[in-house]
Amino acid sequence: ENMNHYLSISEKNIWILIQEKIQEKVTPQQFTTWFSGLNLIKLTTKEIHLRAPNSFCSEWIENNYMDAIMLSLKEASISNRKVKFVIDNSSSESELSAQNNYPFLNTNSSANINKNYNYNNFLVGPCNRLAHAAALAVSESPGTTYNPLFIHGSVGLGKTHLLHAILLRLQEKGHKALYLPCESFVNHYISTIKTDDWDNFRNKYRQIDVLLIDDVHFLANSQSTREEFFHTFNALYTRQKQIVLSSDCPPEEIPTIEERLISRFRWGLITRIDPPGFETSVAIIQKKISLLKMDISYDVACYLADNVVSNIREIEGTLTNIHKYATMNKSKIDLSLVKQIIKGFSKQKHNIGIEKILNIVTKYYGVQLSQLHSKRKLRSITLPRQIAMHLARKFTNLSLEEIGGYMGGRDHTTVMHADYKIKKLKTLDRNISSTLRKLENELTKKNEY
Repeated sequence: ENMNHYLSISEKNIWILIQEKIQEKVTPQQFTTWFSGLNLIKLTTKEIHLRAPNSFCSEWIENNYMDAIMLSLKEASISNRKVKFVIDNSSSESELSAQNNYPFLNTNSSANINKNYNYNNFLVGPCNRLAHAAALAVSESPGTTYNPLFIHGSVGLGKTHLLHAILLRLQEKGHKALYLPCESFVNHYISTIKTDDWDNFRNKYRQIDVLLIDDVHFLANSQSTREEFFHTFNALYTRQKQIVLSSDCPPEEIPTIEERLISRFRWGLITRIDPPGFETSVAIIQKKISLLKMDISYDVACYLADNVVSNIREIEGTLTNIHKYATMNKSKIDLSLVKQIIKGFSKQKHNIGIEKILNIVTKYYGVQLSQLHSKRKLRSITLPRQIAMHLARKFTNLSLEEIGGYMGGRDHTTVMHADYKIKKLKTLDRNISSTLRKLENELTKKNEY
């Protein structure tokens, strides 16, 4: 029934690793929608064969997510493979019923919702206390307390969890609420251009009590969609209907967005979720362990918090993969097993010391090591400093705190911010991506000898 049955243990572990890498690059909804139904069938030296539930799914992935897949394969040390999709012919789904399984195409809000993303499962710490309190206030009195509520923070810190929790609480109270990723709003707008059914489009978003839009920074990609969203926002706001938005950056940092939208986002409350500290990470790990019914000691939880995770989604993905590995191999989850699994997930990190990274970065940019250690915030120093932290995160086995120590005693949140910023910059700036390729080639080339 499951073709994974015919894979070797090593191939199964590789597929777990690839899935983990993909999860780091897409939202939970995107992963559940497009990737959870994929299975690895065959892996050769030239090709990787993936089984998709239907042609609609495979075509969508090929058109929208191949960059994420290819980068994930590279990070899993499986480069230079051609990806081939095989359609699962055992499924009798029609294209129409297949579309009903994909929340980006479904007009029913509940199709997007993860019932586990409720307030009971949201662990509150210093990093997210204000955002959690604001979400609760909105859940109790929508349209009156904070409107709009704008939550921002790096990927995987719990923004989507809070939006789902607000929706679930409001639905319990009988409010007419709609949640959707911004990507869905954009796609619905584009499809309405073809159908010309604007009455249906506008009624969907305006005849509700609460509108929750996830990843609103997607609006940067389409001026005409921003125009329509502006009118939707005004229509809801003037009728005192609640609007809740999430983004990976504050309003003023969303590329190409107009001042009139930024000013409207500021009418309510703008709150940030920060990366979890060590204690919060341990608590989140323990909460996730109990949900997965895993048997993991406090020492192992502390090791994971200190060495692996940089955000909550990564915590969940790592624990899920450890759980799969242990179940598949009938292994007891102790510290040595976890170290072995994490080591296997980080092949590209071996044998590259941070001293080598610092040496290559300072030479390339013509700066002194003492300047990287300093508190100065000139771009000519800040950029190489952040690139060094990003490379250390990618190529060493050092914890966030240890990397911060090498960078002039900076804390782990600074290292996380630098890593995230450089990852984002390399997708927007060709010069940065070119520089990173040169530096990484230099690092890996030197590592071969």
